[in-house]
Amino acid sequence: MKSKSNKIIFSFLIISLVIIIIGYFLWAILIPIQDFSPMNKQETIRMQKELSLNYDLGRFFLYTGFFGLISSTIILISNKIKVIKKQK
Repeated sequence: MKSKSNKIIFSFLIISLVIIIIGYFLWAILIPIQDFSPMNKQETIRMQKELSLNYDLGRFFLYTGFFGLISSTIILISNKIKVIKKQK
């Protein structure tokens, strides 16, 4: 039973990584811009919203993916610690 739950959690970890990658490509500006240095933060965000594929959905995917990645990693580590403690 532990093996099956670990496989499910590991697959959730992989899905979270895929969601992060998709979110990055939706969020990022894929058009090369030569000079970013004279822009302030508000101008950069405005330009990113205009030029990215889907800024809001990409940001949502990034946050969701990071949350899934962190939570599944913590669960996998705690399961591994429980197994090590049971072996002692």
